[in-house]
Amino acid sequence: MELHLDPWPVFTVNTRKPLIDPKPAYQRGPIWSINHQQLFIDSILRGYDIPKLYLRKLPDGKGYGWEVIDGQQRLRAIWDFMENLFLLSDDSDPVQSFHLAGLSFEDLHYTLKDRFMAYALSIVEVSKAEDQEVEDMFLRLQNGVPLNSAEKRNAISGTVRDFVHETADSHRLMNKSVPFENSRYSHDELVAQMLLIELRGGPTSVRHTQLKALYESSAGFRKGSPQVKKLKRVMNFLHRAFPNKAPELTKVNLLSLYTVASEAISKYALSSRAKAFGEWFVGFEERRRLDEEKSEDERDEKMVSYQIAVLQQTANLASQQERQRILTEDLVATLPDLVLLDDQRQFTYAQRAAIFRNAGGKCVNPNNEPDCEGDCRWDSFHADHIEPYSLGGRTTVENGQLLCPKCNQKKAASTASG
Repeated sequence: MELHLDPWPVFTVNTRKPLIDPKPAYQRGPIWSINHQQLFIDSILRGYDIPKLYLRKLPDGKGYGWEVIDGQQRLRAIWDFMENLFLLSDDSDPVQSFHLAGLSFEDLHYTLKDRFMAYALSIVEVSKAEDQEVEDMFLRLQNGVPLNSAEKRNAISGTVRDFVHETADSHRLMNKSVPFENSRYSHDELVAQMLLIELRGGPTSVRHTQLKALYESSAGFRKGSPQVKKLKRVMNFLHRAFPNKAPELTKVNLLSLYTVASEAISKYALSSRAKAFGEWFVGFEERRRLDEEKSEDERDEKMVSYQIAVLQQTANLASQQERQRILTEDLVATLPDLVLLDDQRQFTYAQRAAIFRNAGGKCVNPNNEPDCEGDCRWDSFHADHIEPYSLGGRTTVENGQLLCPKCNQKKAASTASG
């Protein structure tokens, strides 16, 4: 790698704008506020020293002549100011008796325009550098606004990084359903978390440490793998459930819904019921909001548990599992006619929970048995098919009933003897 320091006047930086790529793959997007841009331009007009900018000289045929390693925010501020996209601060003091406050570049006195365009920026041109060398330099040079975890991962080149970024940028769930922008790679982070959940086969810790390891393991990643196909299938389903921007799809909620949908799609005939799934969650969030307004002793214990799991570290395993459990139980209780995709006879844990809750923990005693135990404990009841499974009864909450052990034994004996 070779480094060459050369002064570029602002005029040159502006004329070469079409040849400079401000956002190569490892870079973050624009993050400077107007105030930050105003202060930077003010500093140039006063002749203050500006830190070096680092540009990578690209080989011929790349489309650009240079890409920005460090200095993207400063270059954007210069370009935007010279295009009159923002004004200087209203409280800017004059320079050499020339007025600055509230002016655009076009409005500046010609003396200040000349001063601005002649200002020499210290440009370090980097050539003959490998991608890994450039990305390492990028991470080392960041200052001012520190890189967040997602931005650091985006600087790790490889097939995982490219797939995640492409999916976050193009999938309809992220750009049509999610209500927040992809600021500082927030969409990329969610896609990476969902991908890791599929690769691990269910809820897992999706913190920076695990995601970083995923990005660094690109050699074994295949875009055509069953896990990637499942990821896209679930994301497509969630978009159908929320075809327009939905305020309920916060970052925490979307990660939770992904784990619920991923498991439910594998177990139930849910793919054709995306609209019902979306309506269920909107209703759940409304019930949760109303529950939060109640006094502490009136609140639903399930909603309290869910709120606690939301407030905990959302990326850890225990928090994910608790949110998934509560949401899945509520889903199958709200859609009791969900049909299992396979021929399993046993009710799932979530179906058993819904049957137990719907019955209030009491045996339905369908045959008025005098020995019925009545009240049942969670660890001592039977989820029974109303229409017997052997006669074609479906394994759904709608076709389920709660029986105490004695009633279920008598029903089984009667069925066997008949």
